[in-house]
Formats: sequence, structure tokens, C-alpha cells
Amino acid sequence: MKKKKGFLKRAAGMMMLAAMLMAAGCAQSSSTSSGSGSDKGEGSSSSVKIGFILSQTGTFAPLSEGILNGFQLYLDQHNGTLGGKKVEIKVEDDEANPQVALRKYRQLVHAQKVDLLVGPISSAVAYALRDEVEKDKKVLIDANAAGDDLSWGKKSDYVYRVSFSNWQNGSNAAKYLAEQVGKKAVILAPDYPAGKEVLRAFKAAFEAAGGKVVKEIYPKLNTNDFAPYLQEAAAEKPDLIYAFFAGSDGIRFVTQYKEFGLKGKIPLAGSLEFGDELITQPTGEAAEGIIAGINYSPYLDNELNKQFVEAYKAKYGKLPNVFSVEGYDAAAMLDKAITEAGSLRSENLIKVLKGISFDSPRGPIMIDPATNNPIQNFYISKNTLKDGAIVPEVIETVEKVTMPETSPFE
Repeated sequence: MKKKKGFLKRAAGMMMLAAMLMAAGCAQSSSTSSGSGSDKGEGSSSSVKIGFILSQTGTFAPLSEGILNGFQLYLDQHNGTLGGKKVEIKVEDDEANPQVALRKYRQLVHAQKVDLLVGPISSAVAYALRDEVEKDKKVLIDANAAGDDLSWGKKSDYVYRVSFSNWQNGSNAAKYLAEQVGKKAVILAPDYPAGKEVLRAFKAAFEAAGGKVVKEIYPKLNTNDFAPYLQEAAAEKPDLIYAFFAGSDGIRFVTQYKEFGLKGKIPLAGSLEFGDELITQPTGEAAEGIIAGINYSPYLDNELNKQFVEAYKAKYGKLPNVFSVEGYDAAAMLDKAITEAGSLRSENLIKVLKGISFDSPRGPIMIDPATNNPIQNFYISKNTLKDGAIVPEVIETVEKVTMPETSPFE
């Protein structure tokens, strides 16, 4: 009987000890969870949780891969920290669908409690997210989506673009093309917001420089056969064809331009995507001769770019593209902003992000506080075949391309 009583006492003691340990464990878990969330402005949090909303499937998947690769490379070079805080990454696929993106956004912000957001690829998705981040007061670093209105009518104190705007992408090479290539152009782009905005900017700048756009053609996104559209463009007998296509659409368009017999007959020019590794590598000789207005190339001659390219090749076994540098620059900008703000609180980060400047592999960058858009150099380049690879040779530098403070199209 005494043995039984002793056993019961020991069992009760063990149960009490287990309960105490469980309570201590819960308290520690709660403290850790709180530390990874937004701090109170004192900079006390030792970690930062970043949510990525990117299009990881479909046409834009290669773009998303580049952004994540560039961001991760920067973390590798900085001991996995931004602003001295350990980084935890959560990635969601928006499928380039605004409604899907909103669901994924709510998972990241309300369920996973991320501190900051990076992405998206699609301008349509960016427009859908804009009101949500405004309502929740969450800082979004726009790593690619180039929708013009994010800097004009839909500008938000919580959205800061590190890539480029459609206005910058479409307008930068127009003057050179009108003066050096020809006055009569047919222009093509996919039938979605980014395509229409790039062509709108090109047309305005091209015609201001004395050129004339005689036809605009808008194939559907994810078009497989461009032959009918190329035939329609060629029928106008233009001096040049200017196009904007990204990802797999761009690869198909450039390849079919050559197959349709237009390469060497009608000069092809385009937005920065046409001078980028993501399109020039898989299309090879078909991309030769294209004139593009680029903001980045692994062949740009500056020391930071040389270091970036070397590190990227060592990690991923290939050259970086413009989307790789967008991810790298998103991390660099966050690193500087968190360091200077000493906090993860949106109110403090906003004060730093307005007008922030840093050096990039593509050249000097400054976020214009009037538009929350980067002021940056663009480079007029011509794709040249060298040692079996396409190299975009820089013909001319357009310095400090700055987006207008308000829309010139209203």
C-alpha cells in the first residue's frame, strides 16, 4: 500500500513538472513568434519575415525564378540578414491572377503575419494588391510589376517600385529609333495592361521625335502562333517593328519573327526584355540585330556588376537577367531601409524609402519621392552575336530616366 502511495506521489510530481515545462515552452514560443513579427518601432525584433507574391506558373514563371534567385544571392552575401535581422521567406504563387493573388496576400499578411511584401510580376496583380496594402499599412517592394498608375493615380505610400515603369520601358529608346532607324513603325504587345502601357509610352515618345505609328496590334497573352500578326504588321511596309513581349511569349515572338522571314528585312526593336538573357539565350541567332532599350545587362561595364555576375554564375551556373537584378536590388533596398529606420514598422520604413538611393549592378538608383519609382539609366543596345552568344552592345546611354510626376496621357 505504501509503495502504491509513493508511486502516486511521484506520478503527480512528474505531471506537475511536465505542466510547468509545457507552460514555459508555450511562453517561449509566443515570445519567438512575437519577435518575428512587426516590432513597436524600437528595432528590437531580431528577425524579419518577408512574403513573396510571384507568378511561379505560366508565362511569367522564369521572371519569378530570377527575382527569387537574385534576392537569395544577396542574402547569401549578407549572412542571411537584412538590416541586421535574420530573414525568413514565405513564397506564394499568384498564378498571374488578381483574385488568386488577393487570397495569397491574405494568407501571408493575416495568417502567416509577414512583416514586409515583395512582388508581384503582373501589373494587373499589382493594381489588385494596392488597396489591400494601403488598408493594412503593409510595405510592398514592387520587384517587377511596371503598371504606370502605381506611380500616378494609384500611388501609395506603402508601395515602392525597384524595377521600372511601363512608361520608362516604352519611352526610352523611341527618340533614338525615330532618328536613327526610321519614321514609320508598327507596334505589337500582348493585350493586357503592361502591353498597352508600354506601347502607349513608345508611341507618344516616337511621334514626339518625328515618327509615326501606323498600326497597333495586340495579340492575346500566351499566343502560340504569331504568324497572322506578323503578316498584318509586314503588310504595312514599316521602317521598323517595335514590340513588347515577356517570358515565353517573347521567346516565341523572336523565334517566329525569323521563321516568318522578317529578320533582316524589317528591323525589329523592342523593350528591355528583347535585350535580356531570358529571351536572347534561348532564341540565339534569331535575336541578333534587335535594338532594345535595356536597363540591365550582365555585360554592363561597372565593378559592382562584374562582382554580381561572377557570384550569380558561381551559385546558379548561368548569367543573371534583368529579373535577377530586380530581386537583388529589392533585397539591397530593404537592407538599407531597415538599417536606417531601425525598425520594421511601416511608418518608419516609409520615411526612409522615400528618396532612398543605392548602387546597383545596373547603375545608380534613386527612388523618386514624387512617384515612388526608380530614377535610373537606360541603355540603347543592339544584339550582336559573339562567340556563339548574343551580347547586347551598348550604343547610347540615356541617363537618369525619370517618370513624369503625373500622367501625360490624361
